[in-house]
Amino acid sequence: MVAAVAVSVLSGTLGRLVCACSRSILTPLGPGAASLWPAARWFSSQSTSFPPGYVPKTSLSSPPWPEIVLPDPAEETRHHTEVVKKVNELIATSQYGRLFAVVHFASHQWKVTPEDLILIENELDIKCGERIRLEKVLLVGADNFTLLGKPLLGKDLVRVEATVIEKTESWPKVNMKFRKRKNYRKKRITVNPQTVLRINAIEIAPCLQ
Repeated sequence: MVAAVAVSVLSGTLGRLVCACSRSILTPLGPGAASLWPAARWFSSQSTSFPPGYVPKTSLSSPPWPEIVLPDPAEETRHHTEVVKKVNELIATSQYGRLFAVVHFASHQWKVTPEDLILIENELDIKCGERIRLEKVLLVGADNFTLLGKPLLGKDLVRVEATVIEKTESWPKVNMKFRKRKNYRKKRITVNPQTVLRINAIEIAPCLQ
């Protein structure tokens, strides 16, 4: 009985204490202070409404970098025509200097100019002294212009010729494996065939389309 009375008195005291604390927090502190209840009631009554199709301004909707303005198609066509005309004039008058090209041959890409030597780690079924044409040309250029392929240039636009001048073998490569105290030794010697090409000429069509 005494314990029940003590529990009821304690619960009543705690309830009055909580009510007093909440009343002291929500009541204004001075004559000029406003109560928190009207502000809370005002915020709860206001509903945020957005127009249909509204997208918040974030880094995805509006990137921090400036917007890229695409050129006018008519202006781009005119500029392309002027560039092609200027390149045709340089080719017609042979005022482009020394040509260079990037060719794809034997699973590698080579940047070549006339009279260059390239060493290919492969054996070609061609005799020494024969001329070949490198048909996979990625780009060709000079001092004032460069023609890029997508990914290759047309065969009627550029011509790269080479001559096989030597067919030889590489230096022996020794691969030695050894494990101590295991009586294990393994030796392997590798020799790869090689072909040397000389770039004879890089020719470009007299007129671009």
